[in-house]
Amino acid sequence: MTDWKLVLEVIGMIIYATFMGFIFMGIERKAMARIQRRVGPPIYQPIIDTLKLLGKKESVSHGFIYDFGPVFALGASIAALLFIPIANFQLFSSNADLIVVAYLLEIPMLGIMLGAMSSGNPYSALGVQRGLLTMVAMQLPYGLALIALVQHWGTFKLGEIVALQQTQGWSILVPALFLAMIVFDIVFQAMLGLEPFDIVSAPAEISMGPMVEYGGKHAALLFTQHAVQLFAETAFFAVLFLGGASNLLELLVKQIAVLFIAIFVASIYPRFTIDQAAKFFWKWPTILGIIAVLLTM
Repeated sequence: MTDWKLVLEVIGMIIYATFMGFIFMGIERKAMARIQRRVGPPIYQPIIDTLKLLGKKESVSHGFIYDFGPVFALGASIAALLFIPIANFQLFSSNADLIVVAYLLEIPMLGIMLGAMSSGNPYSALGVQRGLLTMVAMQLPYGLALIALVQHWGTFKLGEIVALQQTQGWSILVPALFLAMIVFDIVFQAMLGLEPFDIVSAPAEISMGPMVEYGGKHAALLFTQHAVQLFAETAFFAVLFLGGASNLLELLVKQIAVLFIAIFVASIYPRFTIDQAAKFFWKWPTILGIIAVLLTM
């Protein structure tokens, strides 16, 4: 028997997250413009861009895998979203939903690369190679930050981590987890594809890399996927390190704070080359991650 209440809750969650994700994208573009002393587009511009792309006729396709890649990426982002406690409201949970969400948030990059490789474009292939190396490089510090969290709180359940922070204080108030937060924030910057880790797309160098062949409805789907992922990743960060939230307004404030940190870092630091990015991940974030793990043992 179909649980229509659950279905409606899932649809409502997806609509809210997608809309707010587009707004976050608009805030990102506007804030970067103001930092660079430009006016910038209106905050709702990503929504207009997506609707315009949906209205375009599709003239290029490179087969099933090319079409399936963006759908696969969007599906993974939505699946991750449904496991995150949003203002004490969590649709799905498991005994290890921390690990489930952490790695579901990495799958979208693989989905995009899967479709990009089937296009045959050399810029896409180069972007995919860089993306895979970036993913491999950030696994170690990413895993160490999660291990430190689990060792300190003693659970893999996101709901329990939020509850413990509400009674014992936020994760960032614990010195070891503050180090883990720094590591997680660096990985978060790379997962969003922001400077200094935007070498995968490098717009002025390889014309958006894996996304170079996508246009029309495919590009609209990728815009939507990025909006959902942006919302999910900022919410995930708030849940792990900022005590979650008891209502949507509190969560929104924390998400925007996390987003502005990423925007300021992207505005200040120049782009790493791919070898610099890999060496950086395997050096300072890894060292901080190891220290955080040792302090929480």
